[in-house]
Amino acid sequence: MSFLLHPYLVPLYIVATLLFGATTYAVLPLRLKFYILWVFGLYALILPIVIIAFVRHLGNNRFKRWFCGRRRRILPLMVGACCYILCAITLMKAPSLLFFRKMAIAAMMCEVFCLFVLPLWRVSLHMTAMGAAVAILIVLNILGVLSLFWAMLASVVLAGLLATARLYMGRNNGLQVLVGFCGGFAMSVFALLQM
Repeated sequence: MSFLLHPYLVPLYIVATLLFGATTYAVLPLRLKFYILWVFGLYALILPIVIIAFVRHLGNNRFKRWFCGRRRRILPLMVGACCYILCAITLMKAPSLLFFRKMAIAAMMCEVFCLFVLPLWRVSLHMTAMGAAVAILIVLNILGVLSLFWAMLASVVLAGLLATARLYMGRNNGLQVLVGFCGGFAMSVFALLQM
């Protein structure tokens, strides 16, 4: 469950649901849909993995300290935040993609939230991503985007299953899971409604 709902994959699931589900975005041309998926795939998955793998491959002692203890999360979070900023900038080309731009900004805000919490405490990154996903689908349901009730319900169930998996594996405790979920939820709602 933790692998299938990895924080790098969750944004792609949400974008695919919006583009290929029964939503107002289903009328977009197929070429534009694949462009949006490519942009999110590039900035949410491919670039972060390549950059982090490259830095780890350097093997320099200066970089090895970034991968010890709690600090091992700093580099992926910084890379993720920068990539989501680039994603939002890339999506500025088309005014009709405003909501997807807001999603990229919401994801960046979740990364920054985790970065700020990190020096004080460990928070569940998986649950932060799921909290953001649930928030996006709830906001869209409230705004009246069609036929997302079942996707919203599925995201809530998947968030529960993921939280259970994180607790069962001992990767996070209950408070880390709760704070991660609530933080991701709050950051996404703020980004989607205020920007």
